[in-house]
Amino acid sequence: MADPALFHGIAVIIDDEVGVGTANIGQLQKQIEAVGSHVVAMTTLPGAGALANLASASFFVVDWNLYGQAVSTEGVAVVTLPEGLRKQHIGEMINFLKELKKVRFAPVFVFTNENVGQIEDELKKHPDLYDENDPSHILVKRKVEVLEKGIFTVLGEWLQGAPSAYVLKRWESEYEKAKNALFLDFYAKSVHWPLILKNTFVKDDVSPSMELGNLIGRNLLSRMAPFKFDLESFDEAPLKSLEDDGESYKQTVIKVLEGERFVAKDQLDADSIAPGDVFKSGGDFFINIRPECDCIARQGINLDDIELYLLKGSRLTPAQVNKAYDDTYGVIQDNDNQAIVFAMRDGVTVSFRFKELVLKKWSDFKDKRIGRLLPPFLTRLLQRYSSYIQRPGLTRVPVAALSKVATPAGGSGSQGTVESSSGAPSIGQCLSMLWMAIKERVRPNVGVGQ
Repeated sequence: MADPALFHGIAVIIDDEVGVGTANIGQLQKQIEAVGSHVVAMTTLPGAGALANLASASFFVVDWNLYGQAVSTEGVAVVTLPEGLRKQHIGEMINFLKELKKVRFAPVFVFTNENVGQIEDELKKHPDLYDENDPSHILVKRKVEVLEKGIFTVLGEWLQGAPSAYVLKRWESEYEKAKNALFLDFYAKSVHWPLILKNTFVKDDVSPSMELGNLIGRNLLSRMAPFKFDLESFDEAPLKSLEDDGESYKQTVIKVLEGERFVAKDQLDADSIAPGDVFKSGGDFFINIRPECDCIARQGINLDDIELYLLKGSRLTPAQVNKAYDDTYGVIQDNDNQAIVFAMRDGVTVSFRFKELVLKKWSDFKDKRIGRLLPPFLTRLLQRYSSYIQRPGLTRVPVAALSKVATPAGGSGSQGTVESSSGAPSIGQCLSMLWMAIKERVRPNVGVGQ
């Protein structure tokens, strides 16, 4: 079972009964603090500014009935709000959960004294927030149920069905170690290290912020220890059930592959230009292959005036993709004059051709950007293009110089002799005659008189 201790840390409790001695939420707070974790207690939903400060929380506990209904200590409702006001508060709760998801992906316990199914029905109206087909990060529970089991036991059970959350927590653990080591190391070298590097970047006439960010990213990746994900302990029954539905499983796999190789435009900075940027104009795709250092608006250059070096691409049909697929190695085989990116976006496979390079200004094409292709898929495309533009020209092989395979009676093509189309001797016969001629030339001289 996945270790629930991964969620030890800071817990955020939002409940209007925080501080009430007889309330169940107080017992829950004691459970959290008993393992050495810390609780940030709030009685109202935080605003956007306060929400940003909760980005490091391990999990959240939110009372669904925060405003909607007052409940006595015996669990009997004593006041019910008007329906219009109740819907307003539900809307506020849904909006909070959506905003929270943008700031922090973490388990959220939604506590209720109402019917759990009714709350889940409200959440299902928002599929971007609550997916009924996959384990959601929102757990709708009754307080009594969680208190009886223990909150970390419930977290462990949920984690067992959500391997993506487990991977996130393990990755965060290594990331925090690497981040601390990185900045501690640089601090020991010089407290002014950012300024030293900034001055270097300025002399190179590149963006100090971008280059410093790239430097930190490279160092973090190099310092992170090899990951050890215990995925063997997870139940694969849900995955096997999904595999049984062939088309649904195919679409799921395609979406996962897209996440591996492509970042949609809404996840990119609007003013960021980089190799791998993909654009769509009409039915055609274009990918920027201009080096990163040339995609920077240096001093005196307007960002809109930067030229993009674009390769044109077209969508491949399923039949074309299947024809290019090599099932021995599980790859899409492409020709020397193209690079194929499988399932790049929305399941579409694109073939980028190398023959023509299109130049466009950023101002003319920035509204057509759909995302960015990531390494190593971008790296492979760039390497193949580099080889293509440096290819040597070779003379054509005359058809008359080719041989054909003659199949003897009763034999297979692979065992036949090779003859030219004119009936000339086979390669084997030629080699045999050549060997006889060599032997004749190197025969020892016979002495006179012998």
